[in-house]
Amino acid sequence: MGPLDTAGRRAELRAEMRARRAGLDEDDQAAASMAVLARIARLAVVRGARVVSGYRAVRGELDVDAVLFLLAEKGITVTTPRVRGEHLEFVVTSENTPVATGPFGISEPAGGEIVAVTSHDVMLIPLVAFDANGRRLGQGGGYYDRALGPVRGLQLGDRPALVGVAHSFQQVVEVPSESWDVPLDAVVTEEGVVDVTGGVADRA
Repeated sequence: MGPLDTAGRRAELRAEMRARRAGLDEDDQAAASMAVLARIARLAVVRGARVVSGYRAVRGELDVDAVLFLLAEKGITVTTPRVRGEHLEFVVTSENTPVATGPFGISEPAGGEIVAVTSHDVMLIPLVAFDANGRRLGQGGGYYDRALGPVRGLQLGDRPALVGVAHSFQQVVEVPSESWDVPLDAVVTEEGVVDVTGGVADRA
């Protein structure tokens, strides 16, 4: 598959999955969120984490705020992303953190301590589509691809566990990959956990 074919397929896949997410009613979205949040809280890597990043859900993404608040109550440091130019900063976030609207209309922390990607134990990552090999299709801006650059090629244990969060229908046979892609270690959906790397999900 050539570069133009890859780009075209990725664009088609984005459009298809965005349309399917937009078609969900509020009850379906709420039920999926509750199931996903429970699975995230049971993940072995989350239960043993000291620093976890999350995100602010937009455009049909599954909302992870409740599990972030739960983790913070347990003494785990929680961060959420803030856009700065072409890059993401991950900023310590709590219920009392002042927020502002970022350049894409997404709520983000207005101040706070910045934590390096390599200092996280777990990163919860939104996506548009994924496959069983952990390949992820994002929104198309490349922000997470750039943010994850420092951990590319590192083995789990030397870097954060990268955990995608998605509806089960967002799993496809194959996500067309690019050279800069960083595979996910697992993806949590309302139906289960796709444990790509092994050892991420709770085996109990």
